[in-house]
Amino acid sequence: MALPERLGRLQQVERLGVGGFATVWLYHDEELQSDVAVKALAENWAQRLDVRERFLEEARILRRADSDHIVRVYDVGEADGTPYFVMTYADLGSLGDVLERDSLPPLATAVDMVRQAGAGLSVLHEHGVVHRDIKPQNLLVRSGGSAGDRILVADLGVAKALLHASGLTQVVGTPSYMAPEQATGIGVDVRADVHALAAVTYQLLTGRLVRTGTLGELMHATLPPAPSTLVDLPTAVDDVLLRALEPDPEDRWPDVASYVAALRAAVPAPAGAQEQLTLWQLPDRPREVVPASRGTTWTTALISLLAFVAAFGVAYVITTLV
Repeated sequence: MALPERLGRLQQVERLGVGGFATVWLYHDEELQSDVAVKALAENWAQRLDVRERFLEEARILRRADSDHIVRVYDVGEADGTPYFVMTYADLGSLGDVLERDSLPPLATAVDMVRQAGAGLSVLHEHGVVHRDIKPQNLLVRSGGSAGDRILVADLGVAKALLHASGLTQVVGTPSYMAPEQATGIGVDVRADVHALAAVTYQLLTGRLVRTGTLGELMHATLPPAPSTLVDLPTAVDDVLLRALEPDPEDRWPDVASYVAALRAAVPAPAGAQEQLTLWQLPDRPREVVPASRGTTWTTALISLLAFVAAFGVAYVITTLV
């Protein structure tokens, strides 16, 4: 993609990804010796005024938000009739890349990922925007050196201002993560993003999706198994996570900040842990499913104890008779 003369110092490196409405390219800024990402609207949509407006609105929202945990926009323009904007390059990929590994991130790291993503979402919510499509692929990772790697909320292509949310009929999102109320096409609020962030959390902690199925099946969604029955986790996580995943938004945490605070309280940081974790330099957790629930473990122990007592009693009786 050829950029205007004012951005001539940017040298195209490679294409990073292609979506239904846009393509993202990696460019290198020769003058500043740094990489940036350039998101360009797909040519077949460039003549649609409504699509162009939605594309530019994404850039405006990102620019206004200006958070360390949201992709930043540095410039916007048009090349050969195609709108584009220049934004932060996430050099470590996305949380989707994390979940493609054969193992899970360490528990403390996973919780910190959620904390950072929640910080970005909270800023969007303060600006009156519901993301509505939070998923691992839309949570990017940028290296941060000694400050720790950063999670960045990205891809607001389907986001809408809350002021325009009432009466909205367009259904957008990814069924495995989206809140059930989104399947009806009615207006949504910040609790939809609470649900989606919790669905990402569930996958980071267990390696499993909250649900699979179609958009229609989402309308009859139920709660997934408690995470501590699938992997070795503190049982306190169950109540926090399942409340965030409640099908009825009235039963969820009221906002992202409340959910994140409760999750962090349920998973205390290990002694000496730093607030900013380097996400990609810690040992992973194996993807091992626990063979039974904790209740079953206690039952097994009790049965073993009773068997021991019974054996001791029999031996005592025999000894006495002899």
